[in-house]
Amino acid sequence: MSKPESISVFFVALVSAAVHGGAAVLFVPILSFLLLCWGTAPAQIKPSMVDDGMIFAVIAPALCAAFGFAVGALAALAHNMLAQNQLQLSVKVSEPSQMRTASLSKVA
Repeated sequence: MSKPESISVFFVALVSAAVHGGAAVLFVPILSFLLLCWGTAPAQIKPSMVDDGMIFAVIAPALCAAFGFAVGALAALAHNMLAQNQLQLSVKVSEPSQMRTASLSKVA
């Protein structure tokens, strides 16, 4: 990046929330189903355990979206802070206005 620019914190947070929420909508019910099938024997499952698993499957996308929003906002803020620091000059190099050159007649 030769010229880093600031980015919109709110937009990055919304995109991150959408990605995290979408992934949770896709993977949490699959994980919940797999845990229901292979977690314990069906005879040992209490009705409250199934209800808790289904509540988790419904609430998890919202929690993941909230987590994605917070992490996206923090990442965008960190990027903006680093981008502002990179725009400042840290070292200024100046060359002398007139350079002296030796002529061949004066060297010998």
